[in-house]
Amino acid sequence: MSEQRNIVVCPSCGSENIEGVDTCEHCTMDLRSIDVPESSQGVTESDLTLPVLSARMTRPRTVEASSTVREAVALMKDDPSGAVVIMDGVRIAGIFTDRDVLTRVAGRPGVMDEAVTRYMTPDPVVLREDDMMAVALNKMGDGGFRHMPVVRGAELVGMVTVRDVMNWVLGRYFD
Repeated sequence: MSEQRNIVVCPSCGSENIEGVDTCEHCTMDLRSIDVPESSQGVTESDLTLPVLSARMTRPRTVEASSTVREAVALMKDDPSGAVVIMDGVRIAGIFTDRDVLTRVAGRPGVMDEAVTRYMTPDPVVLREDDMMAVALNKMGDGGFRHMPVVRGAELVGMVTVRDVMNWVLGRYFD
């Protein structure tokens, strides 16, 4: 059984070279850019270029920065997303999630009447409404975020959750 090798033809002299060599063995032309694989799907053809708004977003629950942990938790109990956005007037001050409850509040009943701002995640990473789904997936994956506020300018317009993104992916690729 003969071993099959991939060959790269030098565009300068026509000599055959083994794929992966940096220069042509015959004329020493630089071949490093010749055997770089090209994408089989152009970015313009991908659903991942659709805006974040193409996903069904969760309506964001909000509390004022002056609210207590108890008030934020009570609001979260009635909301399947598991997060509330903390607002300082019209500005997003932070986000308080089920993860914050488990890591910063659970087992400490005395903190329930303290300001939620002490236990929230301040200045959360946000998505713009015109960000592509690829950006949402990247930010959520890299940051380990399960909830991301979506803004139009500085205005809060939605919240994207991991569940929202998974439903979007399943609907696009497995429906």
